[in-house]
Formats: sequence, structure tokens, C-alpha cells
Amino acid sequence: MIKHALTAAALCGALPAFAGANLVTDGSFEGAGLAAGSYDTFTGADLPGWIALSSIEVRNDLVGTAQDGGDFVELDSTGNSAMATSFNTVKGQAYALTFWYSGRAASSTYNAAFAGGIVPGSSDGLSVTVAGVTVKLASPTNTTADNLWIPYTATFVGTGKSMSLLFAATGTDDSFGSSLDNVSVIAVPEPATMAMMGAGVLGLLGLGVRRQRRR
Repeated sequence: MIKHALTAAALCGALPAFAGANLVTDGSFEGAGLAAGSYDTFTGADLPGWIALSSIEVRNDLVGTAQDGGDFVELDSTGNSAMATSFNTVKGQAYALTFWYSGRAASSTYNAAFAGGIVPGSSDGLSVTVAGVTVKLASPTNTTADNLWIPYTATFVGTGKSMSLLFAATGTDDSFGSSLDNVSVIAVPEPATMAMMGAGVLGLLGLGVRRQRRR
């Protein structure tokens, strides 16, 4: 399980480049198959690899661009929503969860309900649940016309069974929400080895964040 969660401290070094197969099916949501400048909503198992617990929105080059590929998810389509996936694990194996998160980009056309088309950060909350632990994240208000992607990473230990991963919108329930992209779960060296990697993972088996320029 995750021993602790740290969500505010910034990492100074680069996140480690973990090698290995991504256990998350379609972590960049390209299975949505959207054309540039379009969006669609998905429910149930409509989006490959994921279960939409309520309606989620996938966009392509519309109110922001993706961090990876062309598509990205907004978890506040017509209201706060959530999505989940699962993956098989090896008992005792360490895994790294990585994902990218951004507050909604500014748009006078699509965010006309807000002054200057700027959605306040209070609308952009996100929670992530993995290994039975939930962490709530907050995004600063995004005043730019593109997503400002921030990477997060967490490490946890496999149970030897299928484990679940859940993302949920936690901001104001107003249909203007945060963006999610490039989700991966990859097997990594044992925790003692990770401790010698230096900056990159904040706190052994914890959740780390560092700011990075948008893609």
C-alpha cells in the first residue's frame, strides 16, 4: 500500500524514466478516435480500457491540447464524473503510477460563463485512488489558452491480484473541469533501489509532483 502522500512539494530533478510495459490500457485515450477540434462523451465501457462511472468527456485539440497523442479527458462533462481501470500485479513487485493533470484552459468561446473565459482553479479538483488510498489534488487557475500539464507519480506495491485505479473530479460541479492524460502503471525496481535514484520520486511509496512546461 502507499505509505504516505505528499501533494504540495515540488521535485527539483526530472522524474525517473521507468522502462517497461504500461499496464494501463489506452492511458492516453486514443481509442476515442476523435478528429482534431472535436469532442465526445463516453459512458460505461465505451472508452477502451476504462469504465466511466458517469459521463466523461474526451477532447482533441479543443480547449487545450493533449499531453500525449491527440486526445485527453475532462472529468466534469455535464457534472463531476469519475473513471476507473484495473490491472494485474505481482505480489511484492513495486509499481509506479504516472499521470498528467491540468486545469481547464482559458477560452472566451467555450468558457463564456466566466470573466475572460478563465475557469477558476476551484473547478479543477481531481482525486486519484490507487492501492486503496485516495489523494485529492488541486490545480492553480489556468489563465492560458492551452493546458498546463503537470506530471504526478506515485509508487505502490502489488498485491498479486488485480488492482484498481480511479480518477474523479472533485472541483465545483459546473461542467468546467480539469484535464487528464498519459496515465501509466509500470513495474519498477524494488523500493530500496528506488531510494538511491535521488530526485524523481518524492517519498518512498508516496505521491510526488513537479511543475513542467506544457508539451
